[in-house]
Amino acid sequence: MTTPSNASPAPFGWCHWHEGPSGTAVLIRIIEQNSGPGWAMYACAPCREQRGLAPYAEQSHEAAYRDYLIHTTDCAGCSRLGRCEVGGRLRDIYQKALDEAP
Repeated sequence: MTTPSNASPAPFGWCHWHEGPSGTAVLIRIIEQNSGPGWAMYACAPCREQRGLAPYAEQSHEAAYRDYLIHTTDCAGCSRLGRCEVGGRLRDIYQKALDEAP
């Protein structure tokens, strides 16, 4: 899955929260499916402020997941049957961030 590396507003976007056009919409959520394409949800600045929504790039559990995936992809010590010590710690950090996510 490819994700945007920044949270800059789209020039002409759509806000999924107020269900209307917006010039300040940024990526908030990526919804994946087992089959077929997933989708992304965007929110404008006022909706982010009103609802306490954080841009996708700033969400700690997403950053922890990316770190974990990068490590387990590149590490020869990580496998489907187990994880190296670093991979295990990164997985624990990811799980803690998930548990603390709103």
